[in-house]
Amino acid sequence: MAGERTYAFGVLLRLTTTAGGGRQTPILRGSDRGARWAYRPNWGLPQMTAPEQTGAPVLAFSKDKVFPGDEVRAVIVPPFPQMVAAWSCVAIGDELPMYEGLRTCGHGRVLWRRDTVLPIPDHDRERFVAWALNPTMPMAPD
Repeated sequence: MAGERTYAFGVLLRLTTTAGGGRQTPILRGSDRGARWAYRPNWGLPQMTAPEQTGAPVLAFSKDKVFPGDEVRAVIVPPFPQMVAAWSCVAIGDELPMYEGLRTCGHGRVLWRRDTVLPIPDHDRERFVAWALNPTMPMAPD
């Protein structure tokens, strides 16, 4: 997998409330260094028809515990975008429903997109995580 081209997306994510059919429990350790890549939801892309979806794990959230109904920054990275060509068309401003199985657990709006490779180089990983953790940073630096 070394050197596989991919994208990183910075999204503003609002989790669906429990009453609205979302998760019943928070996502734990969201900003914890040891939990990077641990949460692996699926995403609906603009060219897809619900409930069609594809995976992209979360590199980092902006807070440690993400409760249903919370709005957070998140960085997602599809592991094999060449297998789902629609990833190459995802653009700033696109809305991405977040799924756990068939349940819609959130909605993310793409704020930025960057080319990168897997495994993610330290420099990229550090700047992407810094963006997630710093609400005053408008976008991931180039």
